[in-house]
Amino acid sequence: MSQGIFIISLDFELFWGVKDHRTIASYGKAILGGRTAIVDMLDVFAKEKIHATWAIVGMLMYDNKKELVKGLPDKKPQYRNSLLSNYKGLEEVGADETSDAYHFGKTLVDKIVHTPYQEVASHTFSHYYCLEEGQSKEDFQADTSAWVERCRQLSIKPQSIVFPRNQYNLSYLSVLKVQGFSSFRGNESHRLYEARSRAHESTGRRVMRLLDSYLNLSGHHTYGISDLEKEEGMLNIPASRFLRPYHAALSFLEQRKISRIKKSMKHAAQKGEIFHLWWHPHNFGTHPEQMMKQLREIVAYYKILEKKYNMKSLTMSEVAKEYNQLGKA
Repeated sequence: MSQGIFIISLDFELFWGVKDHRTIASYGKAILGGRTAIVDMLDVFAKEKIHATWAIVGMLMYDNKKELVKGLPDKKPQYRNSLLSNYKGLEEVGADETSDAYHFGKTLVDKIVHTPYQEVASHTFSHYYCLEEGQSKEDFQADTSAWVERCRQLSIKPQSIVFPRNQYNLSYLSVLKVQGFSSFRGNESHRLYEARSRAHESTGRRVMRLLDSYLNLSGHHTYGISDLEKEEGMLNIPASRFLRPYHAALSFLEQRKISRIKKSMKHAAQKGEIFHLWWHPHNFGTHPEQMMKQLREIVAYYKILEKKYNMKSLTMSEVAKEYNQLGKA
């Protein structure tokens, strides 16, 4: 039987990922708390030899505004909803990371790069929305080229990508393949998690996804590595579960949330399948102590599964490499 595999992927965005519906006044504390949590996460990952994929927005990978502006693509999306564009309002961005820790995170990127077992992946250059009106494949190609160029400057080789808001667009995968990417994080195989634009999302689906975090409504979403499929030459490595942020009002359900995750991890370990957990660092920002406690519990449980079932921790690119070694490339 195949070994079970534990994947962690993180959507590292800073304020670029929430600018369309948050303000620094209302959400800045969570962004800064997320920065501190990243350091704590990396310490846990290094100590316990946890391999993790960090999908990073390219615009935060600079340490100052001058270099950021120089790296902007010439062609930019013209979203029908202009609030979605991170190219709007650049005059409000500070001069550098010291003065504006909400938008710049080069020091954190460096820490990720220099921590063992970590992979730097793309979360697009501008937190690009692939299913929103007003953007095109050509715009996405320009965005991707800007991200790849920034990584070239930092000596990072692109291999994996996570689409912002999980807006996975099949017709854009060929652009990524040409640029050297080999895998992407797809969505869970259930109608609750189908990729949709923000305008076509519904309150009902959000509520059901929330409930699914505590109750097994949609299944474990684990899968064998040999069951993975390539689309336009890119390996789809679907998510299994989102680690939701701690909610004080729902504190009585928090242990049920962790239990849901652990049961799926055990299912994957016993079946020799993959369990793929993901979150945003800023999800830890408001209640960092509670969230770090939960992460440590999850990692400790993984170590039990590692010992009992020989489960292993891999990044997305490492999974793609193992898939290719099966002769299914």
